[in-house]
Amino acid sequence: MPSVLNLDFADGLAFPTALAEGLGKLEPSHLKTASRILNIISRYKLTKDAFLSKSNDGINFLSQIYSKVSANETVLMCLPAFPFKSPNTTSKVLGRLPDKAEEFALAHLNGLCAAIGDIYVPGARLMIVSDGLVYNDLLGVPDKDVWAYGEALRTLRTKKNFHHIEFCRLRDIVQIDVPNELDEIRYVANATNFRYALLKQFSKPGFNVSLRISEDEDTCLTYRGYIKFLATDLQNVYPVGEGRSKSKYKKGIEYIAKQMLMRGDAFARAVREMFPDRLRLSIHASTGENKLSVNLLPTDTMFTTPWHCSIAFRLDGTTTTGHRSEFEVDDTFELVYEDGRPSYFREKSDLLSWATEKGGITCEPLYPAGFLIRPATGPGALSIHDVDAAKVRELSQVNSPVVLRGFSQTRNRDFFVDKSREFGTPLPWKFGLVLEVKDRGMDTRGLNNVLSAEWMPFHYDGLFKTEKRVRDDGSEELVSTPPLFQFFTAVTESPKNTGFTLFSSSTLLFKYLPSHLPLSSLRPLTWDVSTSSFGSTTLHGLPLVIDHPATSRPCLRFHEPWPQSKTRFDATHITIDNASAHCVDSTNVCDTLTSLLHDRRVAYYHSWEKGDLLVSDNVLAMHTRSDFTAGCERELWRIHFD
Repeated sequence: MPSVLNLDFADGLAFPTALAEGLGKLEPSHLKTASRILNIISRYKLTKDAFLSKSNDGINFLSQIYSKVSANETVLMCLPAFPFKSPNTTSKVLGRLPDKAEEFALAHLNGLCAAIGDIYVPGARLMIVSDGLVYNDLLGVPDKDVWAYGEALRTLRTKKNFHHIEFCRLRDIVQIDVPNELDEIRYVANATNFRYALLKQFSKPGFNVSLRISEDEDTCLTYRGYIKFLATDLQNVYPVGEGRSKSKYKKGIEYIAKQMLMRGDAFARAVREMFPDRLRLSIHASTGENKLSVNLLPTDTMFTTPWHCSIAFRLDGTTTTGHRSEFEVDDTFELVYEDGRPSYFREKSDLLSWATEKGGITCEPLYPAGFLIRPATGPGALSIHDVDAAKVRELSQVNSPVVLRGFSQTRNRDFFVDKSREFGTPLPWKFGLVLEVKDRGMDTRGLNNVLSAEWMPFHYDGLFKTEKRVRDDGSEELVSTPPLFQFFTAVTESPKNTGFTLFSSSTLLFKYLPSHLPLSSLRPLTWDVSTSSFGSTTLHGLPLVIDHPATSRPCLRFHEPWPQSKTRFDATHITIDNASAHCVDSTNVCDTLTSLLHDRRVAYYHSWEKGDLLVSDNVLAMHTRSDFTAGCERELWRIHFD
């Protein structure tokens, strides 16, 4: 499997032939790639946002992307954002420094870039241009807090390996004589100079902010957004009471919003001049004429910027955002601290607590789904024997995978086998109970490309485990009997940035289904599969959607089509067998599901560390493995259990 996935994204934007004519003589393959890249960006658009201007149908953005593709260059984007935390730390945010909301926002944006890299080798990079010093004095936020926020973001980027993300400060845009290396003191000492230089160098003479609001829809949308968040941002800075009426506070908010627009106009001009070749993204609703409005958080609410809200995680891996005061009075959520500071809210559950007599565990949500469990008092404080198999099993049924890191004695085969029996009933295969998953070249051992270094298709292990059953009429049929769970341990350290194991939860996949293919249209569909591997398996009439046996939630049951062009081993052919009866196209359904399985908003990419344990529900989540360098040190042990 090549490093770039050959996927046709079914959801997103469709560009008519007339658009190509508007760009002149074009290379069709480059235009297709450029349009697919713009399709990916469109997945991250603000909810209910127009995204693209009706007047140009995205031709400006497509042209920018096309120029990069035709030159085989990295797609560059920029986003003015991540200024500082809201000054309202009483009812809105959890503190002055980045927390889990910022972490998930950066993960979301890094995933956007990674998704482009999945279909285009040169990939994409996003420059976050901090606008903190442009506005902070208007909101009463100290320059020192802006510095601390920006430094913490850079540390977070490095810690979490968000290598597609870059950062830029106001000092990098304006022309001012300051030391090349800024520390906190020099930064704060020059903050006023940076703001002054911005307005002097980039302000438009005669700019009439009131007239601009009335005449320009983008400006009006931004102004309304400012009014909305300033009303809560400043309620403690300028409290209503003696000497300040509600109407006076409202007028003050409007004045500050207009001051922000004036500065924002200069800042936007500076960004355009600094980054003329970068695709301009925005956090604000817009017409789509000059910028693409994107959602920074995978949330189901209007709170999409992490510095204006708190984030909360449900047990099933879905996220929601809002004011901290809303979650604090919600008995279903609890506040979680990280590094001694409040970081996020989490749905309460006794599944997230065990081994308390030995110090307990931390249970951290993963992006985009899953949990990372570690001993609370440090690596090695708990062993594989201390893992509460019953709770981990139940947790994986609602949010997979569950990764257990930092536990000792996980690479002892006997202990690993014994623990699998605590989880459920281990299922032996013809190769035995434990499969040693590593690259064996062309020695398939009857497992197709499982024991290779090439990319694998998404699957649910339904082809590996089958049995013959007798129908009522006496004839035989082959039935898929997949195991309910997978249990892994990482015997060796795996290479970084390659050899990932991918897990895609049905919960998130169904969340992002396109409007033309809702869950209701998938339920009645069945599919056929045939391959010359696994004993020349052929199965008919497999349900595409089943209800989870424990939670009753809908779950996808599918196998990614895998033609011979993608593998040195045996191809796997998939067809929706009753597509015409339900007025859907088989190829379109398969392409849409394949696209979503690989969607970075859905697929969790697990990078293995030596000693990792991992449990995944084989009904809730489908899985695959990315390619890696043949013959490298990468070995996992796997046991299936029911």
